Amino acid sequence: MMIDPAMSDPICLYPYILGRAIYREAFMRQYESKPSSLPALSGFLGIDWSGAKGQRHAGLQLAMARPGTAAPHSLTPPRATRWSRLDVLELLLGLAADTADAAMLVGIDFAFAHPFVDVGAYYPGRADAPATPAALWAHAEAINAAEPYLYGGAMFGHAGWGDFYLAPPHYAAARYQSRRRITELAARAAGRSPSPTFKAVGADNVATGSLAGMRLLHQLKQKLANRVAVWPFDPIVLGQTKLILVEIFPSFYFYRLGMVPARRAAAHVGFLNQALAAYDSAGMASDFVPAGKDADEADAIIAAAALRYFAGANGFALPPAQEPAMRQEGWIFGVPEWPDAVAGQP
Repeated sequence: MMIDPAMSDPICLYPYILGRAIYREAFMRQYESKPSSLPALSGFLGIDWSGAKGQRHAGLQLAMARPGTAAPHSLTPPRATRWSRLDVLELLLGLAADTADAAMLVGIDFAFAHPFVDVGAYYPGRADAPATPAALWAHAEAINAAEPYLYGGAMFGHAGWGDFYLAPPHYAAARYQSRRRITELAARAAGRSPSPTFKAVGADNVATGSLAGMRLLHQLKQKLANRVAVWPFDPIVLGQTKLILVEIFPSFYFYRLGMVPARRAAAHVGFLNQALAAYDSAGMASDFVPAGKDADEADAIIAAAALRYFAGANGFALPPAQEPAMRQEGWIFGVPEWPDAVAGQP
């Protein structure tokens, strides 16, 4: 049995009329009122990703939530004291090989694609530019093939493609534009948006992690074929799909609750447990202190709980009006539809 994600009954609310707060509240009711379109999943794995250069990273954190309401638990790296991106690849391949369990939902914190619908291209002005998500992932792999550990930074120094990315050391990005995907516009209206996907500078650098992540997606698809479904691009085939990968944005899962995780607020267990409760999850122990310079472990934990919550509340349906954009650009799991964003208007 195959599930077509193009099934939904969108609520027609307009944020420029209602205001951001009313919009956010109304659309959260959308998630709370619909049953899941999938059978029970075996687990919900939140991955706070890192695109930094090098092998192992303190900011790369993983947490698992199981069906029910128990608090998510962090996963220990298989080697050394920190996870590497290759460790994550190995883990996901192993999970897909486990035929005993139902499919697992995996959320990873990077952009699964660049903007497309605003100008009809990922890389406008390039006749040889990739035109589909899978081609974009293959493109990222090809340009960065010589880089170890799934690093994606070779793209920034490329003679042609590097012009699209605002990146060090010269920042001479002749073709850089601060473009936004539809899901980012919707996320901003509902609480919080990530930075543009072509931006590779500053603490909110998105491009480096996304290019590394695209390499991960390419290699998983090459090795697993239909056993992995990258939502919302691929069909989910019951009995065959073992991994369902979705894009996440952990900060959004705090902001949509009206909680601001700035200045390491998420490092405080009381703050984190308040957010977990909103996602129908038990809290962490009172002495819990998250790892990572920016409380990255807390981001993985809230992501795992949010994955479980949204998977049960609304499944994987796509609103018909926005399906073409979602199929081309991806969607942040848990971000509600924004009808006005179909036309690409901020």
